[in-house]
Amino acid sequence: MLQLFVVFYLPGIVLGIPFKSRITAALIAFVINYACYFGEIYRGGILSVETGQTEAGRVLGLNKRCIFWYIVLPQVIKRIMSPMANEIITLVKDTALVRVIAVEEIIMAAGNILSQHALLWPFFYTGAFYLIFVGALTLCFNALEKKLNYYWV
Repeated sequence: MLQLFVVFYLPGIVLGIPFKSRITAALIAFVINYACYFGEIYRGGILSVETGQTEAGRVLGLNKRCIFWYIVLPQVIKRIMSPMANEIITLVKDTALVRVIAVEEIIMAAGNILSQHALLWPFFYTGAFYLIFVGALTLCFNALEKKLNYYWV
């Protein structure tokens, strides 16, 4: 939430050039935040591959690019699937935070209906939507993890 505030308000305060589009500020904040997380996940995945794997590629006469694409990357993808799935699901849930800079999203729309009509049902529908969407993502990532985990029975 703090990153959303900083990205949206800081250019206006420091440079005198405020963001005209709140959705652009939200996208920039999410891209910066999750690029850092994803970068660290990939870095950790690459470093987790044993050096013997790259040495075996060198013994076979492969260049660095081939070693990375054909030996290291397939192992990295298998190892980082769980943390990547976790961050993607967290990103879906974090989209609800953009309402703090007045971007119209599903929870803000439900709150507007609540304030206009005194109905509580939109919040239940919103919760059900998030539950179904995140549940579907979880099932998809579980199936993908099982497909990539072909060495385990």
